[in-house]
Amino acid sequence: MDAINSSRAPEPVGAYPHARRLGNLLFLSGVGPRERGTKKIPGVELNDDGTIKSYDIEAQCHSVF
Repeated sequence: MDAINSSRAPEPVGAYPHARRLGNLLFLSGVGPRERGTKKIPGVELNDDGTIKSYDIEAQCHSVF
């Protein structure tokens, strides 16, 4: 089974690759709408205490795709 990692996708949260290939099958891990190299989620604005102030689901979907 080959591990596949992308330099363009956000880093995985856990100790696993972005995908694994086994023969003709490709298994993808879940990818959230985070900016690579940060924990920032596009379209989300936080209050000073870390709670969500506002969010833009369109920006999050665009980030994932």
